[in-house]
Amino acid sequence: MRRFKVAQVGVGARGQATLAAFQKYGDSVDITAICDTDKTYLQEAATQFHISACFSNVDDLIEHADFDVASVTTPTPVRQEVIQPFLEAGIHVLVDKPLAETLDHAKAIVACSEKNGRLVAVGQNFRYMSGFDSARRYLADRPLGTPRHLTHLLLGRRWDKGWRNDRVRRVMAIMSIHWLDGYRWMLNDMPETVYCQTSKSELIPGIGETHTSLIVKFGTGCVVTLTESFASHHRMSTSPVLDCDNGSLEITNAELRVYQDDVPEPVRRIPTDNVPKDVATYMCLADLLQAIDTDQVPPNSGQDNLRSVAIMEAAYRSATENRVVFWDELAVE
Repeated sequence: MRRFKVAQVGVGARGQATLAAFQKYGDSVDITAICDTDKTYLQEAATQFHISACFSNVDDLIEHADFDVASVTTPTPVRQEVIQPFLEAGIHVLVDKPLAETLDHAKAIVACSEKNGRLVAVGQNFRYMSGFDSARRYLADRPLGTPRHLTHLLLGRRWDKGWRNDRVRRVMAIMSIHWLDGYRWMLNDMPETVYCQTSKSELIPGIGETHTSLIVKFGTGCVVTLTESFASHHRMSTSPVLDCDNGSLEITNAELRVYQDDVPEPVRRIPTDNVPKDVATYMCLADLLQAIDTDQVPPNSGQDNLRSVAIMEAAYRSATENRVVFWDELAVE
């Protein structure tokens, strides 16, 4: 694969972590410019990563910098207005998850991508960090029979600063989107219905939900249950457990554990890719670069990720309207 010139757009904490990840792969990535409206972040990143081409707005970056791909880690609410100028200028884009704050914004980004013949890929790094991609490959031939039910519980406490405290979408837009994408990717299936309830703790500053419980039923009949909290007084997490007709699969970062016949110990342990966060961050970019190089669609394309954003959208709609949301309502293939 040839070496690509990449501009990093958004160089706050997440952007600087992305820069650090990319700079380890100098054979395929050349960071040629950075952009941020915050001059303090811009100066910090320029000094830390030795980058001289610094821009405070997207228009100047596009006009004056030399790059093939824009890596976007801006706050989610401004994703659409940041990404579309790159696509219209003929530049491919990698965007941090979620693709956009709402399904309508995500659809607009994908439509712009298709209209201008440029690719959008999404940094769903938990596909590689949490064993979901390994589980997808293992489950492809249905070694355990038909998937029936997945259970996942995550309780903890999280304090956010800045723009996230002003958004009405919180837990699911920050973390659950990772799991929703992972379930869909692992099962290689499309949802049929989504039901969700949320609540807000006064303990945690901000206006968005701090607790969520949701149920997703997929087309083959598998029912997924996720409960996640940002305001629990008891920290406890379980790995996703997928119950199938002929066994159960526990998906951990390090390995897939196969259980059968009510035996307490796994009958088989299958190592996952088990990559750290910085490697997974680069892998999402590499998916895009490989697709550009071979004139293909990346596995983490915007078109693919619309489905993950749509599950999140359905969950928020369900919680707001107190009803089951049907997949057909979302108009996503």
